[in-house]
Amino acid sequence: MKFIQKYLRITAAVIGLVLLNSCEENSVLRVPYPNDITFNELTLDRFTYQIPTAPFTAGDNESGIITVNVTGSGDSYSGFALSNKNFRSFPWNLSPDFAPVGGLTAAEEQEEINTTAFSVYTDEPNKTENYLVGNTTGDNAFFTLETPGTVAHVLIANTSYTYLLADYGSVFSDDYESDTQSYLIDGGKTKNTNIENPDTDLYGRFWLPAPGGYEAVWLRGYETLERRKVAEPAGEAAGLAVVPAAEAAGEVARTAALAEIPALTPEEVQEAYDDAYDDVYYAAYDDAYDAAFDSVHKGYVKLTIEGFLSGSSTGTVEWYLAVNEEVDALNPEYEYILSDWQKVDLTSLGSVDKVLFNVSSDYVHADGSMVYAPMFCLDGIRLE
Repeated sequence: MKFIQKYLRITAAVIGLVLLNSCEENSVLRVPYPNDITFNELTLDRFTYQIPTAPFTAGDNESGIITVNVTGSGDSYSGFALSNKNFRSFPWNLSPDFAPVGGLTAAEEQEEINTTAFSVYTDEPNKTENYLVGNTTGDNAFFTLETPGTVAHVLIANTSYTYLLADYGSVFSDDYESDTQSYLIDGGKTKNTNIENPDTDLYGRFWLPAPGGYEAVWLRGYETLERRKVAEPAGEAAGLAVVPAAEAAGEVARTAALAEIPALTPEEVQEAYDDAYDDVYYAAYDDAYDAAFDSVHKGYVKLTIEGFLSGSSTGTVEWYLAVNEEVDALNPEYEYILSDWQKVDLTSLGSVDKVLFNVSSDYVHADGSMVYAPMFCLDGIRLE
């Protein structure tokens, strides 16, 4: 086992600066690591990211050597970028309350989004230093082994971009609208996430668009909207099926009301009819609506890891980056958004010379593309 110094430095000049930026601390830790590939030998400025212009190697003779793939450049890259960012809050400069005077250019807005897209989301300030950020578009997020062998495990995590969208949606404020399953950008002000700050002057409304400028809802909200799409027509069909019975009940109620109180006004007689009609109609509607609503289980973001040897697949391993309850038929109790590094065992893939990563979701646009970015974080690759 070798020891690698991990540095996590946080500087605070004034208290306000600390409150308006990611939480940082001064600490130097010596953490024992097995011979894992950690990417810490690669040069990268603190709290930044880099998209390499070509595939690159990582590891050494003790850990094993891999070649990490990347293609494209800038925001159109796919494959793996290198990062050590750990911004876990909504971008301040995208908030209507904290945006700079004159607004942002398109490039500046994208860079604000990138503060979350190239940050790992962890419960506490991240201590793994360098790691990879994978964009799985086009089957380009893979690494190859210099010598075929077994991958014991890898560490995976969400980007802050995925975590924030899945947990809150594109908008975060103090007012929530059930109809749209979204917070209101013109709602009340609230504290930014993961900012321990009692100063209400720093409360605001926050915005983080999904790729393409799309306003995403949180993952549970997506499921609710999908349930309504099924439940509402089911309820309406059930209600229509009992209209004759509802009309009959209304007529009985009308007759009974007049018999009991002959002096009722026409409006009062109609009210008796409507109440009886609605009782029959909505009993059927509600039962069908509830049954259909409860039958729909959607909402996941999943990472699929596939091994290859000499061009042939050796198997796959799947792990949810986020999942709603009862979505996974084998594990219906799963309900979480991954909020820290997770070790994933890959020994079932056997001997491999290539490992490919793909992120998928059922929250998609009409063309099948994901609403959330197909991104994740990767570190701690252990070869046997």
